[in-house]
Amino acid sequence: MWFFNFITAPDLAVSRRIPCRCLAVAFVSSFLTFSVFHSSSLAGDNSNPSTIENSVGMRLTLIHPGEFNMGAPEGEVGSRIDERPVHAVKITAPFFLGVYEVTQAEYEKVMSVNPSYFSSVGAGRLKVKNLDTGRLPVEQVSWDDCIVFCEKLSALPEEKAAGRVYRLPTEAEWQYSCRAGSTGPFTTGSSLGSDQANFNGKFPYGAAPRGVFLGRTSVVGSYKPNAFGLYDMHGNVAELTADRYARHYYTDSPATDPKGPEAGNDRVVLGGSWGTDAARCRSAFRRSNATSGKAYYFGFRIACDVPAG
Repeated sequence: MWFFNFITAPDLAVSRRIPCRCLAVAFVSSFLTFSVFHSSSLAGDNSNPSTIENSVGMRLTLIHPGEFNMGAPEGEVGSRIDERPVHAVKITAPFFLGVYEVTQAEYEKVMSVNPSYFSSVGAGRLKVKNLDTGRLPVEQVSWDDCIVFCEKLSALPEEKAAGRVYRLPTEAEWQYSCRAGSTGPFTTGSSLGSDQANFNGKFPYGAAPRGVFLGRTSVVGSYKPNAFGLYDMHGNVAELTADRYARHYYTDSPATDPKGPEAGNDRVVLGGSWGTDAARCRSAFRRSNATSGKAYYFGFRIACDVPAG
């Protein structure tokens, strides 16, 4: 089992400008070595694949265990008290995570309904009339809806035969996967512009210039993935997670596999959306929402524990 420490991992914004062959030499013991392992170490091992495609056509990638710093320092522009203190967290078990946010087509296959505002028949259809709306992320779903989706997906015959049980990721799993070894505000570094993610580009972050505001969701995978091969971890739709929300949870949360407070009504939402500024798309940004609450900003991606055997 691989176990990686990301607390001192170098920022990937620099590494992307360097040829892979050079990186392997220059950073043998760094996170970049992990990047090679993560994408290829299990390739060819059909009993324990690094990526899977399920019966609905959803792609998930294997996230290896590791350790990272969760939260944001006080000096990070836009950070809030509920993101502090920064604390070391260990993820001790591998899990699969959706490469993309759940799309409208995938959601409809499982649930036989598409609640999305930005669908071909939704109230926002004029905004997306020339797009493949089936590849847009589903939105206007509640936390309760996400749980039902995971249950129904898990109950499909092919998924049961494969031993796959789907769920929402925990907040810690999500932030660990979003950061993908990075330590700054974004996986892209200290800045975020509208050429890197779908958010209100009129309000970028850091040195990024002002950009476009689409005013809608975008086809999943339209922007570059992070180092774990995950798309749209910043922006597009804000993603619902499994955990309950508490403003001061970080002050006494477990250091190993935290799963949120045991009591509370609201759930943690992460990642920012097409309608927010870049600051609310930071890796550490967190907000809450009622389990029944729906909006055209909210969507989700699925997780799955590694099947036994």
